[in-house]
Amino acid sequence: MVRAHAYPVLATVSSLSLLSIAILLIPQTVKTHRYNRCIYAQIAMRASINPKGDTAPGKLNYLKAVEHCEGF
Repeated sequence: MVRAHAYPVLATVSSLSLLSIAILLIPQTVKTHRYNRCIYAQIAMRASINPKGDTAPGKLNYLKAVEHCEGF
């Protein structure tokens, strides 16, 4: 009797745990998406104002965009 019900019970528990993990990741996903949109918008705006600033990580326009989006 125990063996007959073990597989469906374990399958249900694992499915519920995966679903709960997916639900808990939604706020982090939304935050990261908004942060990336902010970075891209800031880089585009700063590149149009200062084309010599470059947009690669570590360059002036990129660093200023990160500073703005992180709230410094």
